[in-house]
Amino acid sequence: MEQKLHPNVIRYWQIKYGLHTFKWMLLGSFPLIIRGVWLPAWVWLSIISYLAILFFFIKGLVFICYGVYRKYSRRSYLLGDDELMIRWGNVWSDNSSIIPLSRVLHVDQEQDMLAKRLGLSELTITTAGDHHFIVGLTEEDAVRLRRQIIELSKLDNKDTYYD
Repeated sequence: MEQKLHPNVIRYWQIKYGLHTFKWMLLGSFPLIIRGVWLPAWVWLSIISYLAILFFFIKGLVFICYGVYRKYSRRSYLLGDDELMIRWGNVWSDNSSIIPLSRVLHVDQEQDMLAKRLGLSELTITTAGDHHFIVGLTEEDAVRLRRQIIELSKLDNKDTYYD
């Protein structure tokens, strides 16, 4: 049975994307400052700046109100006896990866400040060719899943994984 992420990840994505949107809105306001200080005759510069700020605001608002729920509904994972399937996607795409556990090199658990505050963790599963991420697990689920992946990775080849 596929496991869904913890619902706190929705709030995490909303805050993170809100900060990202705010950063781009600030960058979009630089032409206003340039016009006000050095080039007062260039009216078109302020029009471009207002359009950029409006674009980033609307884009951020749509993603925060709609996109994060869509993103949440498309994310899950399933740990089998010999493979891990991770599903992810956003508004336009739906993707999945199947990772053979015999190819797992190591598993990392990570948290940033915001995720720690919301009680969330991220697992990074490293194989020979890529890194795969499971974002939005509770700390307990991340520790449990990490331990299960390590144990199942050890079954095929005793020399592959050391803990």
